[in-house]
This record gives sequence, structure tokens and C-alpha cells, in this order.
Amino acid sequence: MGGNAFHFLDEDAFPRLPPAVYQRLKSRLFSVIQTLYSHVTVPIEAPEKNEYGDLDFLVFSPKPEAFSSTAERSINVPHEVVKEAIGAHHFIPADGNRTSNFAVPISRGEWSTLGFEREELEVRKKVKDDGEIYYQVDVHVCADKKEWDRIYFYNSYGDLGMIMGLIASNAGLQLGSKGLHYSYPPHPRLLLSDDFDKITRFFGWSMETRNAGFKTRKEIFEWVMTSRFFDPARFRTQGDGIRKVKAQRTMYSDFVECANNLQRASPSPTSERRESTGTTTSARDEALEYFGKKQEVETQICEYGARKRMKDVFNGNTVRSWMLASNWKDVKDTMDSVRARYGGDEGVMKLLEAEGEEVLQKRVLEAFEKLKMEDSTPISISNDTFAFRSEPITISEVVLQ
Repeated sequence: MGGNAFHFLDEDAFPRLPPAVYQRLKSRLFSVIQTLYSHVTVPIEAPEKNEYGDLDFLVFSPKPEAFSSTAERSINVPHEVVKEAIGAHHFIPADGNRTSNFAVPISRGEWSTLGFEREELEVRKKVKDDGEIYYQVDVHVCADKKEWDRIYFYNSYGDLGMIMGLIASNAGLQLGSKGLHYSYPPHPRLLLSDDFDKITRFFGWSMETRNAGFKTRKEIFEWVMTSRFFDPARFRTQGDGIRKVKAQRTMYSDFVECANNLQRASPSPTSERRESTGTTTSARDEALEYFGKKQEVETQICEYGARKRMKDVFNGNTVRSWMLASNWKDVKDTMDSVRARYGGDEGVMKLLEAEGEEVLQKRVLEAFEKLKMEDSTPISISNDTFAFRSEPITISEVVLQ
């Protein structure tokens, strides 16, 4: 999950790991990490994988004994403690529920007991200077058990989570390790669900089949394609809502090629088939219904439209044209007066929705006239007679009584 994190070391210092080497490393470090965290796991590896880049641990709930004092306890064990425990020479720390990277040295001759002495020597020859090579070990600290379960699900079986995300994108939704989201700009993305059991049921994927395990990539691809939202004739791998994926994601690339081959072999959908297989719009609507978010979205869209209409109508330029005023201060004061009377912008918005633009204009002009009356200044022109004027007066105009 951390990629090639140690850019300050030789790029050849982190060799690809044969499966036997990877499994021994995982077995050796798993028990060590368990002395530091109460919950430790490694995502299920992709089937048919002939080499590995790094080793990923998912953890949460640090053990009290991993801290030297109560005062320093936090969501993650101190990085120096983890470094020493697993024997790392270098690390890139990340506090909180994030991924920290550790470079664990590979002892000379370590691979020879597994029959990979020649491969180890060849790797060391590529590295400049001392020929030191490392395992990259990534430790992702989760905030709680729920997040731990989600990330484990999404990152198991290699690129499967990303492939599922591609199917979701084709349906106009977004699927990631945090769950299923619904985008409808300019509003923030809406979380439909972070429960992968519910999410897989919605897409039509059998959790029973998934939990039984996959032995080949072909089995994974066939499982993904059981989704009721997978349609080869409509399948796309780029465009709105689909992010680019690095070329080294070979499992993802193989699925795309497989889906594209099916697409080329599939006839163009007839109008009747288009209706039966559904559209992106209908899939999005169905998702709102399924996850109980339809009313929330409709309310937000309605409120946004009403607010936009209010801003289009109740703004300085429009109000100024109603008042036939040249003084921007009068415009501001009048608008503030209307807001104060009707309960702010929300109240003005409701007035506009209920009564219409003509009534709002009338209320603006009434407020303007009232302010003019309140701002009028008495000026003495005789002992018992006064005139009123709305313009500011000067000291010389004031008659002392």
C-alpha cells in the first residue's frame, strides 16, 4: 500500500520478493507486530502472484506495554519502538491512522536457505556502494475495528477492490476503502454506506463466494462480472469518475483487457436491451433508494435551488434597480433590514418561494421607505416649526434651542 517510499535509498535496494521469501518474512514479523498491537492482519494476497513488492500490515489498538509511559499513549505505537522491534534501519513515520514505512535489511545469504541464493546475489550486484538490500514493510494504523475491517476487505486479493471500484464508476458511483459514495456537485460527496456486506449485496456480488476464496485471477474476474451493473456493451475504463491506474497494476490491467475483449465480442445494445440493462442514472437513483438517502439528496438539491434563486434575485444589483438608488449604503441597509425582518437569508428564501419575486420587491421598497423616514433629520427653521431632510446636516445648520 505504501509503494516505493524510500526515495533516498538506491532504487534497486528493494528487490521483488519470491513467494517463499515473502511468506517467511510475513511469518517472522507477524508475531513481532502482535506484541505491539492487539489486532494485526495482512490483506489476502492476489492468487497466482509470482513476486511481491512489499509487506503490508493492518493494525489497531496498541498494547499498553508498547509505551514507556501512560502520558505518551496514542493511536499508534512510537515509530522508534516498531523500528527496533522489527529490526528496521530506516523508517518514514506517519502519525495517526496512516501508513508508516520501514526498511528492514536483508541479511546476506538469507535467501539461500530457500533456494534463492543466486537471485539474492544478482540483486545485491545492482545496488551501488555496499550492496545493502531491504524489505519494505508498511504498517497501516487504523482508527478502530470498523476501519480495520473495511481496509482489509478492500485491499484483499490484490487489485480486486480497485476493480470493484471500476464497476461502481461505470454505474455512476464511487467505491473505495471508506465505502460507497454518491457525487452530485456542487454538494460534497455523500457516503451511501461503509458496510461492505450491504454494498456487495447492492451490486449483486455473492459474499459467500468471496469468503470461500479465489484460487485464480480468472475466478476473481468471473465473480466481479456477476454484478448486475456489469454490462460489456457499456463498459468504459476512462472518463468522468474513473481515475487513472498505474501500469504496474497488472491484475487491474488484465481485468480491463478481459472486459474489453467481451465488449468487442458483444453486439451493440438495442433500445429494448438498453431499457432492460438500465443506465447510469437509474443505477444512481436505485442506490439512493437502496441505502435510504433519496430524501436527503432531494432535500439538499431543493434547498440549493431555492438558495440559488434567492441569490439570483436578492442581490445588490437587483435590489438597487428596484430602489432606483445610487447610494450603495442605502442598498446594503435596506437588504439588512429585510433580512432582520424575515429571519436572515433563510427567511428571505422562504418568502421568495412562498410569495414570489413581486412580493419580495414590494417588501424591499417598504423597507427602503421606512429607513428613509427613520433617517430623516429635524432642522429648526423657527422656534416652533421643523422641517425634515434625509441628507446629512452640517454643524452650521443646527440651531441651538
